[in-house]
Amino acid sequence: MQYINRLPLLFALFAAIISGAIGLSRSATNDRILVQMMICMVIFYAIGIYARYTLTEIYEQVKKKKAKIMHAEETKETKEIKEAKHEVKQTGETGNSIAEEEFEPLKVSRFIREKLEQPVEK
Repeated sequence: MQYINRLPLLFALFAAIISGAIGLSRSATNDRILVQMMICMVIFYAIGIYARYTLTEIYEQVKKKKAKIMHAEETKETKEIKEAKHEVKQTGETGNSIAEEEFEPLKVSRFIREKLEQPVEK
């Protein structure tokens, strides 16, 4: 955000430098180069202000959308929690279907356990 706030100044500065370099390469008089640099600075400063405004508006819109999505997710999660609590109260169950299922360890853990049990060959 810090560079976005300085965008008009940076645009004007680079435009003036480029304009001055072009004027010097064309062997223009110093007065003409100075006027050309000032005009370029004013024009590109205005373009920079417009770009800064547009970028900050985009940033704010994205920020609002993220906040809205986060709020919707929080609302959905709290609604699911309330429904689960209500269901537990009605049925009297804990709601842990994982405890009822059979637990099977991963194949990787079984492989590691077998390798650790084998004697080390030299």
